[in-house]
Amino acid sequence: MTFLSIEDVHQYLESIPRFQSHHAGAIDLDLSKFRAFCAEIGNPQDDFPAIHVAGTNGKGSTCRILESIYREAGYETGLYTSPHILNFSERFVVGGQPIPDEAMLAFFRGYYQLTEAHKLTYFEISTALAFWWFSKSEIDLGIIETGLGGRLDATNVVSPAASIITSVSLDHTDILGDTLAKIAREKGGIIKPGRPVVIGRLPPEAETIIRGIAKQNGSPVASIEELHPELTADSRVKLQVKTRKLSLKTPFNVPVQALNAAIAWQTIQVLSEPFPVSEGRFAQGLQQTDIGHGRFEKLSPEKRWYFDGAHNIQAVKAVKQSVSAVGDLSEAILVLSLMGDKIRPDLMNQFSEFKNIHYYSLNTKRAAPFKEIKKWWPDVKAFPTQSDQQKLLLNEFDSELVIFAGSFYFYATVRDWIKTLF
Repeated sequence: MTFLSIEDVHQYLESIPRFQSHHAGAIDLDLSKFRAFCAEIGNPQDDFPAIHVAGTNGKGSTCRILESIYREAGYETGLYTSPHILNFSERFVVGGQPIPDEAMLAFFRGYYQLTEAHKLTYFEISTALAFWWFSKSEIDLGIIETGLGGRLDATNVVSPAASIITSVSLDHTDILGDTLAKIAREKGGIIKPGRPVVIGRLPPEAETIIRGIAKQNGSPVASIEELHPELTADSRVKLQVKTRKLSLKTPFNVPVQALNAAIAWQTIQVLSEPFPVSEGRFAQGLQQTDIGHGRFEKLSPEKRWYFDGAHNIQAVKAVKQSVSAVGDLSEAILVLSLMGDKIRPDLMNQFSEFKNIHYYSLNTKRAAPFKEIKKWWPDVKAFPTQSDQQKLLLNEFDSELVIFAGSFYFYATVRDWIKTLF
């Protein structure tokens, strides 16, 4: 394939099976060929120190908080997250800026044949591009989010300065295991010998596993529990730091973000020698964090409409807590879209607290069809598929508290709906 323009890159990427549509069929849990590919392009992942972040929820937000703080402290940062919400380039950010089209073109022109020879997956190509771009950009510090699990994730070829486990709950059970212990072992696979580990608020069963892996590796563990993090009504994060209480301004409106801020604080402490950050820079970087799209994001200044990509139990609990902070859960309208592999009794029971539910099925093989959702909630309403009917219904919602939720892949669709109203 000849890459003459960035459109050729996007066309090529669209031809590769993605987790969004193919689920387990789009991943490869054998790192050998990816390691071989990285070696052939010069092992760019070894050219910069990194913080490696895994977790069921909170890992993307934690990565963005850390990136903002370290950039504010004067470091040239590289941020790799997934999935992207609107544009592929969102995954690769250096110094606060997404990768330029010219750089992506250069990568695919140089390595397309090699990616094909090694039969790299969509995520492996994405990860390789991140490492290559960060190496080319000569960053001071990379902040790397795992894609799925940790132990066999493509990102796990890095040798991090520190590892983070933000949370552990049941998700992707068909791939990672059907118990908290099994999932914790997969996520704990990013822990490296002698390198510090920072853990968020974990279930006891998962924490025991993570601490056991850390002990085997001689890795010191820092927990956020000693900080007693909380988010106040005026969006301040409070942390108990030794004998004093820090109160930090933030842009956050979701209580769970206090936990992610605490993880960032502990990470800064365990890496204070190679990457010192003053308390003032920490506070400024935290306040300037752009948490990204789709995390209890207010979709319009004039409306009480929010989007949250909550699709597992822990995330739905956090959403309900956030909804209760801005209105009445029993009166809120839920517009939901889920992937079929997410349909589990415990998750559906969490969503069932919403009394007014509309369901929209995305146009992808993995999406759960409306008939499957109706088995759980006989009173659920199908969200229209015709644009004129969608607009009419959205106008009816004008003054209501509306929560669009479920898959992050639903976000672009919701944004398109809202554009039709303005």
